[in-house]
Amino acid sequence: MKILLLATATVALTAGAVFAGSHSVVRMGTEGAYPPYNFINDDGEVDGFERELGDELCARAELTCEWVTNDWDSIIPNLTSGNYDTIIAGMSITNERDEVIDFTQDYYPPTASRYVAMAEDVDLTGGVIAAQTNTI
Repeated sequence: MKILLLATATVALTAGAVFAGSHSVVRMGTEGAYPPYNFINDDGEVDGFERELGDELCARAELTCEWVTNDWDSIIPNLTSGNYDTIIAGMSITNERDEVIDFTQDYYPPTASRYVAMAEDVDLTGGVIAAQTNTI
């Protein structure tokens, strides 16, 4: 939890320094389809942990958050083309993504996972196997 708070404070201070004086609105890009982190609520607005985090960061930096939703496949291209200023969308930091965009320190540690090489003799009967499509 201390790391989460420290990372959040670091992002808030960085955002404030970057946008101070020249911007008053920060356009936050998200998918709106990854509950509880981000989702569209019954009122049609972005909601969830990342909405609350983003709004708090903007409040501390004395900025206004404007939330923009895009399909996951277009979230990075829309950032690089300037359709929003930052992404806050449960995005893992990967080498491939890091070649295209810059990351702050992660604000939430990755979920613990288990991986097994396909060549291993492991009985997966009764196990749950899941993957998200169209991710890089």
